[in-house]
Amino acid sequence: MKKYVFLLLFIPMTVAGTAQTKQKPKPKPKQKEAASTQNEMADMLKEMQKSIDEISPEDKKMMDSMGIKMPSLNNVPKVSNQQLAAARKNEGMIVPKKDAARISAALAITLTNSEMSAYIIKTYQSVLTKLPPSVKAKGAEIYQQTKNLNKSVANTAVGLWIDGKPTLALYIMGEACKADPANAIILNNYAAFLTMCGAEHLALPILNNLNKRYPKNSSILNNITQAWLGLGDISRAEKYADSTIRIYAYHSQANMAKCLIEESRGNIPKAVEAAKKSIYRSYSNEKENKLKTLGYHLKREDISWDRPMPQDAMGLGKFTWPEYPLDVEQNKKLEKNWSDFKAECQEKINELTNTRQALEQEYMAINASRTSRLISEGSNIQMLPGYAAKAILKLGPGIEDVNGNMSFVFAQQLEPVLNAASAVNDFENQLMEQQQVIDKKYKDKIGEGRENPLEAICKDENAIRNEFLRLANGKMQNAYKQYLSYVRRKTGDLLYYYQYTMWPEQFELAKVNAQIAWLTQIKSQTVFFKDISRWCSAEPKPTKPGQLQNFDDVHCDYVSTMKLGVYTITSSCSNLFGEFDFGGVNINLTDNVETGRFSGSAMVGAGKSFDGPAGTELEASVAALVEWDNTGITDVGAIVGANADAGGVTIAGADVKITVNSGVSTTGKGILQGIK
Repeated sequence: MKKYVFLLLFIPMTVAGTAQTKQKPKPKPKQKEAASTQNEMADMLKEMQKSIDEISPEDKKMMDSMGIKMPSLNNVPKVSNQQLAAARKNEGMIVPKKDAARISAALAITLTNSEMSAYIIKTYQSVLTKLPPSVKAKGAEIYQQTKNLNKSVANTAVGLWIDGKPTLALYIMGEACKADPANAIILNNYAAFLTMCGAEHLALPILNNLNKRYPKNSSILNNITQAWLGLGDISRAEKYADSTIRIYAYHSQANMAKCLIEESRGNIPKAVEAAKKSIYRSYSNEKENKLKTLGYHLKREDISWDRPMPQDAMGLGKFTWPEYPLDVEQNKKLEKNWSDFKAECQEKINELTNTRQALEQEYMAINASRTSRLISEGSNIQMLPGYAAKAILKLGPGIEDVNGNMSFVFAQQLEPVLNAASAVNDFENQLMEQQQVIDKKYKDKIGEGRENPLEAICKDENAIRNEFLRLANGKMQNAYKQYLSYVRRKTGDLLYYYQYTMWPEQFELAKVNAQIAWLTQIKSQTVFFKDISRWCSAEPKPTKPGQLQNFDDVHCDYVSTMKLGVYTITSSCSNLFGEFDFGGVNINLTDNVETGRFSGSAMVGAGKSFDGPAGTELEASVAALVEWDNTGITDVGAIVGANADAGGVTIAGADVKITVNSGVSTTGKGILQGIK
């Protein structure tokens, strides 16, 4: 059964990856090579179909019960000889080969503002010829529904792009451009889409026009960088990349372009330096992998983290327990208090244990559903919480010395407690010896007709018991204070870490485990009690114990919500995702013929405080920076500005402005390849 599950997971990835096979082309004639490649692909598909046919009816029934649908290789998209040949020819290239014809085409056009509308219409018509009929039909449906919902068409297009639906995004953004060809933000974003889909020569006239209207705008300069890089004009690409980086040293995409340029020259140290600047404020898995290929392993100081760790998230520092009795006078007052305290802790533990059982069932159900979807839908399902990879890198080293995990018990740190308990054995032996001396001393003085020095016996016995309590409880109290202080601090560290690396339902379970562990450990403190000598007459009354402290709620203080048309990006500690609400219109995988996601970033702002595309030089007008790569959204960072605060950002309404920054993309541009 296992091998079939993996087979089903990798079918779509294998087919999609065929056009980008990582093998060097053999020196064969073009026609023969294409035929050979097609035969290889046909053989591979036959082998896959054979494996599917061999699945037993029992296994098929089990898979069906898990919601796993059997794939049909009849629906595998056809890959042309031209695409296969191009993939092999470009294999291993760090930067694209110089395309003289398209460079000339880009340089031949200089657009005035009045010419923009006609140019957009012509370009859009060319783009439509490259889109499958199903995409155009679904795009028209989404376009009309977005208008009916009175949502931003242009922002919806950006949402489609971020969500990994570039063909639909091209269609929708093209319609937005046609409707408002004077809107500089929409023009910039459309040009960014064109660039990342392989129509750099069509994007450059638009970007050059914007560059004249908005000089020294980092977003426009970056998009020009990426367009020239895509055309293989490295000198022009580097010029604009340097201009972008001068404005903003940590520009995510311009630095990645610089990285590839330096790598293509063999200057690995410079390439690493540029990649590190790119990832510092905008993390993505793609960038980390690039650094690995360059021989550099990312360190925690290589990425920023703008969310301060709370000192005591669950309020463990507020918990108090009775004092340790250090003499017999305190003993009578505190022994009952400790008994009541431990009983109250146990009552709360029992209550939390019931809660934990319910949470475990919920987590198992959600996890099973997530696993089933992962098996059936593969790469379309988010495998880890959005910030997990970044948090593991940034926060992980800070908890490496933690010996506990979901148990929140730290065995190695218990050594002082164990040493104290061992020392108490000696104190108890000493007490027994001292008691024997007292018993011998007063043996013949107690009884009828004797002197009966009760006060002296009381004093002597209390003295040795006081000494025992002072030594034993003093040592145990100090040891537990040290250990529980460590537990409190490291429990907070772990919860903060888990908040970003666990799914919400799993984190709720972790919180309850932490609470049970804390109550168990504070109630399990070893406290010694010794009564006042029986020869004494005074009996102090016990004091009333205090009420057990409640835990503080641990919740995420950093929640950002950005409504981009009918697409909403939600960013919190354990969630980082985008979702659509088309009001009933669905997007199925079969509606979306794509070549894969494209890396990039977007600056999101609100209000009318800036005109034209936002750049990092306009930080006061930008509320958030969204980063994505081929795995989906990878980071949302608040930029210092009027709309940002320590608790994240919330952006909604018709005045939301989104500026797309093209990402580096040297492969997978098949959507608009060959467009005129």
